[in-house]
Formats: sequence, C-alpha cells, structure tokens
Amino acid sequence: MNNHPEHSWSSNKRILDQIVALEATSLPSIFVKGNLNFWPAVRIRLAFGLIERRYKAKAQKFPLNGLLSDLFKNIFSFRNKLQKSDVLFVSHPNYQCTVEGQTYDRVLEGYKLECKKRGETYSELNLATGTIKFQDNEELVKHFGIRIFLIKAYAYIYSRLFNKGIVGVDGAVAIINKEFNKNFPGHNITGLQINQYVTYVSALARFYGSVLKKLGVSRVCQATYYDPVGLSINAAASSLRIKTYCAQHGGQSKNNPAFGQWTNIPANGYEMLPDVFLCWDEESSNTILDWAEDNKNHETEITGYHWPNLWRSGKIGLDKIDVKDGFDHTKLNVLYSMQPSIGMPPRIIYQMLGLFSEDVNWWFRLHPRQLGSEVEVDLRSLHGGTNNIFISEATGRPLPALMTFMDLHITCFSSCVYEAIAFDVPTIFIHKAGQEYFNCHIESGKAMLCLESTQLEREIGARIKDRKQIDFGIL
Repeated sequence: MNNHPEHSWSSNKRILDQIVALEATSLPSIFVKGNLNFWPAVRIRLAFGLIERRYKAKAQKFPLNGLLSDLFKNIFSFRNKLQKSDVLFVSHPNYQCTVEGQTYDRVLEGYKLECKKRGETYSELNLATGTIKFQDNEELVKHFGIRIFLIKAYAYIYSRLFNKGIVGVDGAVAIINKEFNKNFPGHNITGLQINQYVTYVSALARFYGSVLKKLGVSRVCQATYYDPVGLSINAAASSLRIKTYCAQHGGQSKNNPAFGQWTNIPANGYEMLPDVFLCWDEESSNTILDWAEDNKNHETEITGYHWPNLWRSGKIGLDKIDVKDGFDHTKLNVLYSMQPSIGMPPRIIYQMLGLFSEDVNWWFRLHPRQLGSEVEVDLRSLHGGTNNIFISEATGRPLPALMTFMDLHITCFSSCVYEAIAFDVPTIFIHKAGQEYFNCHIESGKAMLCLESTQLEREIGARIKDRKQIDFGIL
C-alpha cells in the first residue's frame, strides 16, 4: 500500500553526504552577495528539493477570494501601528492545537510562559498568514500577507527582467547538477531559480529588518528557521544585533540538512543561522555542537521539551479532554505516526492489520502536511468504516493526550518518539532511517528497530499476551 518504493527513497544521509562534499570545495563562496552569505539558503533549498521528491506534495493554491480577503485585511490594518515588544515569536499553525477554546503552540508555549514570568512582552508572527499579534493586546493585528505576496512577485519578475543575481551562479549550478545527478538522477536546478530565491530572501530580509526595528525586540525565537522567512529574519536580526533563537520542533539528527554537519563556516558564522539552538536533550544539542563548538558564533541551550511537560505537570488538563472515543483497555492500543515522505502505511503495517484484527486497536495519526492530501482521502476510504482503526480520533487529539492511553507507538522515523518517551510508551521503528535518526533512543532501550514482519509480529504478540495477563490478574 505504500506509494514510495524503497529503491526510490533517498535518505537524508545520502543527501547530506553530497552537500558536505560540495562544501569541501570553494563553491559555497560563490553564493555571497554584498555583505550577506546566501549559502545556507542555497544548501537548504537543494536539500529539501531532494527530500520533497520522496512524496507528492500538495500544490499551493491561491484562490481569488482568499487573495481578496487578505487584501482587505491588509488595507484595514494599514493604520495599525506595530507595538513595542521584548520578544518576537515566529511559528506556524501546524505547531498549534486548540484545547477547550485555548490555542497552544507545542513548540513555543513553554518559552512564551517563561517570558510572562519574567514580565516581558511578546508579539507573534504567523508564518502561514503573515500576521503579527500582540500578547497584551489581542485585538491589535497587523496583516502583512499581501506584502509578502508582492515581494515574491517582485523576486519572480526582477530575476527574469534584469537577470541580476549572484555572479558566477550558472557555473556553480552546472557543477551542482553534475555532482548531484551521479547519486540523484534527474536532479536539475537552474541559475534562474537560485537567483530568484536569493532575490526573494534578500527582499524579505530588508522588509523584516524594518519590522524588527519598529517592534524594538531584543530577541527573536522561531519554531523553524529554514524557510525563506526564517532565513531572512535571522539575516535581518544579525545586521541589527538582535539575538536569534531556534526552538527544536522535531528530530535533530546529524543527517538533518538544517541542523547537522555544517562545514566550511565563515569565521563570523552564518548570518542566516540562529545564534542559539534551543534543544530538547543532549543528543540534539550535540548535533549542533559537533560543528558549532569550534566556531563559537552558534551555540546551544538544553531546555527540555516543554510541550509534554506542560501536560504532565497539569498546566494543560488531561482530564478535560475526552480522548476515550474508541479507547478499549481490553485491547492493545497501538499508535502509528504517519509521515509525508512515507505516505500510506507501509506493507509491514498491513501485514500486522491482518494478523491482529481482534486484539489491537490501531490509531493512525496523519501528519499535518498530509491533511487534505490524497493520502488522507485514500486512508479514510480504505479504513474509515473499520471498527478497530481510528483516524480522526488519532489525528485530531493533541499528541500528549493521546499518548496517555497508548500501549505502543510504531512509526517509520517520526519525532513523535519524543512524546512517546515522555509518557513511557515504547516506540518501534519500522524503517532503517529510524536507527539513522534516533539510534540514541534505541541504544537506551526506549525504542527498538523492527525491519522484519516476523520480528514485529513477535513484539506485538508478546504485548497482547502481557495485556491479557494483566486483565486476568495473572501479573
């Protein structure tokens, strides 16, 4: 049932090995324009371009009514003045969930609470809408969506009409295509695409530099830094000597192109990278320190993973959420965390569905990027009426609330392993990348790797047996 055959799947390690080889040459020095080094933007653009080939991403749509709505919101908020703040938080709706009418950010919530304790004010930039809201004045909203759209249009037109960009980019791109095609057949990127991207990031940096000045912030904290807005905010903040932070939002293995194995770093660091990486644990921190420690311009701070801790401490009430829809304690409750780069559950999961149709409740949790996709349509079509498979319940509930009732977590290599660990739920990885990204958790005994169906069958069967013995009071 999986729509991503293993032979077509390029791991992050293979991709990053190729990029590190390029960084060992003088090629990154070509991507300097003015006083700004654009290599981080180019590296990330190349890496995620290859990563996205693993799956069919949803095409971006710009409906006319949506653009008109944004236009009116921008016009009506034109007179709204940006309010002075101590900190700017930058996040995306994918990281947010609503509990009893209150919206929480699973990545940044803990840091926002720390700001409040210190008596600091903060503003919040929504990456999806381009809006800025203010903590102590919720009615004040500044809309920048149309301006961001116009900046993107400017980059498209300017790069084509004037053909101006980085000198020597065509020759550099020719080298990149030649080297990449040895390992990734069909890879092709043009000098025009790179120049357009560089023009876009550069224009965004100028725009957000103006925004940061008006906000008067001393710190910026982002849930993700490696999209064009994040890169441009880091660059703008660097020029204004504003400290930038990136809060960990998922796995940070050494083979993650955004976090691992940066080499050939300038003496003063990269302006587009965060000054400080806020990490959940020592292993995630070491991914950064392996390349940043000698340079001293980028550092880490281990803060722990605030999101599950807020639930465990009772600051977000577990008892206030009805997570028991479909829950049956007499069965083994297994959560399968899905991922865009994998698509539909792989064959090994369907083998388990056939073997354990009576004793297991299966909870299939869609990734936020799969919502509204063909994968969701296919999954619901196949399993929407199956009485022991729960899709909406698994996808719609906050993950910490869900983990409270799970007996086992299975995934290819999802960072949901962190929530599972926080709630003492064992994880089984069923893809070799699980070991590549999370070997420390496997070695610690908090997770395990099962690549063969017989091994996974044995593990699930043993847990069913233990469950029955508990129910009958044998254990």
